[in-house]
Amino acid sequence: MNETVNLREILLVLSKRWVVILLVTSIFTIGTALVSVFLLTPIYQAKTEILVNRSLNSNPEGVLSVAEIDSNLKLIETYRVIIESPRVMERVVESLGQGASMEALLLHTKVEPVKDSQVISITVEDPDQARAVLIANTIATTFQEEVVKMLSMNNVHILAEARHNPAAKPVSPKPLLNSIIGFVLGLASSIGVVFFMEHLDTRLRSEKEVEEYLGLPVLATIAVIDKKSKKHFRQKRVEEVRGEYEKAEA
Repeated sequence: MNETVNLREILLVLSKRWVVILLVTSIFTIGTALVSVFLLTPIYQAKTEILVNRSLNSNPEGVLSVAEIDSNLKLIETYRVIIESPRVMERVVESLGQGASMEALLLHTKVEPVKDSQVISITVEDPDQARAVLIANTIATTFQEEVVKMLSMNNVHILAEARHNPAAKPVSPKPLLNSIIGFVLGLASSIGVVFFMEHLDTRLRSEKEVEEYLGLPVLATIAVIDKKSKKHFRQKRVEEVRGEYEKAEA
């Protein structure tokens, strides 16, 4: 029963201050949407895939054994480290020219093996889609060249180059998702504000609150009389007094 009463009181508080909830939630939702659309820089993504395979000269018959496949899979993690190494990245920075740095390049580049395959994907994010495509392809070709120099192996092949797509949409920000997050945060914040306002409001509004506060039963209540009722009561009282006076004069 107490749980029902408490739930009823909570719903009463929320319904009483619904304007505050609506206002705060709207501010958060609209605010995050506007920030996402007008203030945050759009980020585009480009991806290049490379295939780690056996050396072309290792098996003239072109047949892959299980051992060779297993060996190639083990090489993938080593190659991932090499791609992110200063030796490769510094050459990429030199190729890109001014405005590039190895730290920024590593921060916006993601190198990861494709699960259960001999493929490594190189994903680059940049505000300029054409530049993201250029960086991804430059990393792939530079790595391919460095593997030959370092390991004397020709087992890296570019499977899919990154391509510029004028119709591509940015991967971030996402206004709809951000608006949903803003709505949830706004709703939670508004409910918190409402209960904080309720906590600060120490007025007693019902007989039950008076009984709980004083620990005494309520013996009587006085209804609130509005101004219109007061005026009507006064006019009626004046008429009654005037009638009594006229009767006395007669």
